Amino acid sequence: MASVQVIGAGPSGSVAALSALMHNHNVSVYEEHSCAGIPMNCSGLISKEGLESLNDFVDYKKHVKNKMRGAIIDCAGAKLFVDSKKDIAYVIDRASFDSKLAQKAEDEGAKFHYGKRVSPPFFKGHIIGADGPNSSVASHFNFPNISRFVGVSQSTVNYDGSMPDHVRVFLSNEKFPGFFAWLIPQNEEYAEVGAGCVLPGNPNHSLNHLSKYLGIEFPETRTHSIIPVSRREQTFISSPARNIVLVGDAAGHVKSTTGGGVVFGTQCARLAGKHIESPQKYERMCREIHGKDLDAHYHLHTTLGKMSDDSLRALGSLASAFRIEEFLQRDGNMDRPMRMLGPNLLLHPFRALMNK
Repeated sequence: MASVQVIGAGPSGSVAALSALMHNHNVSVYEEHSCAGIPMNCSGLISKEGLESLNDFVDYKKHVKNKMRGAIIDCAGAKLFVDSKKDIAYVIDRASFDSKLAQKAEDEGAKFHYGKRVSPPFFKGHIIGADGPNSSVASHFNFPNISRFVGVSQSTVNYDGSMPDHVRVFLSNEKFPGFFAWLIPQNEEYAEVGAGCVLPGNPNHSLNHLSKYLGIEFPETRTHSIIPVSRREQTFISSPARNIVLVGDAAGHVKSTTGGGVVFGTQCARLAGKHIESPQKYERMCREIHGKDLDAHYHLHTTLGKMSDDSLRALGSLASAFRIEEFLQRDGNMDRPMRMLGPNLLLHPFRALMNK
């Protein structure tokens, strides 16, 4: 039985704590804010599959605000319409969801310390750094830097209620350099709008571009955040005295295409809690189980981010001509792009041409 200090009580920190408790460690969690889930700086759109992977810890259905079954993808003007005709993702209340995960860890025996910002020198014992993209754990222990970040600006707007079960995605490297913008219905009255760009770009400017494009005046009240869209080359440090591992945004376990960090962050956090006494195994298993999908997200992110708007429009038109929407409706996966590679993808263009 070891002493484990978890820094950060977001989903990855709470899941790491729960996993460490399951493997008979003494766990303390330190969170700089007064409670888990505050402030809330993300959209809360998470795949159904990803949420179901957390069923043993939290009943996500109690935190659902809206259900998503498809997307309208605007490739600099060329639109793709994807309708899976079933729920593929949910908009959840992240504040209550995060709080429930933390409460579960506390109920299982973790000692929580809220309103406490932990800074060097850190405690004795093993440390799991779940303290976000600007991780003080990573900085103090000289982990390799994350090389690429996206800045995000978000707001809530009145919504006309049309197609409340479809997220809208906007690709344009003129307006949203290196990333994208979105409109996510929260219900039939309100939607979250957001825009991101690779730093050092200005995400506020990107959100203003979206406002003009949609013809909707956005409020001046906005939330801002940064998202790591590349991984750290190393996520553990081992010494005779203790082990240090990073999880979630601190490790860069994020889908580079969307900025979503809950699914891969929590799945790697399970491994961190389980293997805190053998951190080399933690990192190796993260790479073996999740590395190819994370790499695929990164390569798609960087490829799209280099394309001109003319090229994006051409790509959207070509994808529509080959009925890629049908493939995504049937075989798409929000989290695991590697699962989409295979005979169905290779045969789809031929089937589309034959059905014309």
